[in-house]
Amino acid sequence: MAYRLNKGVFEVRCRHGHCSFNAQLEIKENLMGMTESDVQTEAWKMARDMAHIKHDSLHIGRGHALENPEIRMVSGTIQLTGAGPVQVLPQEHSERLVREFNKGDLILKKGDSATAVCEVLKGAAYPVRNKNHRYKVGDCFGVAALLPKHARMTDIVAGEDRTKIGFYLLADLNKKDPKKASQVLNRVIEDTLDVIGELEESLQSERTS
Repeated sequence: MAYRLNKGVFEVRCRHGHCSFNAQLEIKENLMGMTESDVQTEAWKMARDMAHIKHDSLHIGRGHALENPEIRMVSGTIQLTGAGPVQVLPQEHSERLVREFNKGDLILKKGDSATAVCEVLKGAAYPVRNKNHRYKVGDCFGVAALLPKHARMTDIVAGEDRTKIGFYLLADLNKKDPKKASQVLNRVIEDTLDVIGELEESLQSERTS
């Protein structure tokens, strides 16, 4: 059996300064892979490459290339193919975009518009301003996405090579898989409470020192 991308449309945004580039790109190629993750990775790479070409044609001479693009799947599914009729994967899979990062790569950038919450699927991550606060597999972060029109409050970077991060739009995920959406939401809230606790301890320590 194999998996294939069906009618995939991706939104790609440039993170450079005040760059206005934000494009929706349709992948018409028949992307296939042995696993869902293989197809997701190839689709993301293709969307990124298509965006590079379009971005550079529009912004030529402006002194920057497509910078650390934010990419999300806005429509389409990844389907399981076989000898019989095509079977659509459980909807939770089509609601998740997975990106891979190497150690030190920026996952979330302070000041960017917050649209998705994140889950560590492989590897580790941490906020730049608090390297002792580590996110391991299963941990979730990105609380700013729970607030309307809110920006990222800190930079988050990958702590290991080949760190895989899942990006979720909670409203969409909740329609397809309420249980998973609830799990992600609870973990994001738990992380926020942990951060608040660490800040309180740090302030208390400064007062007593």
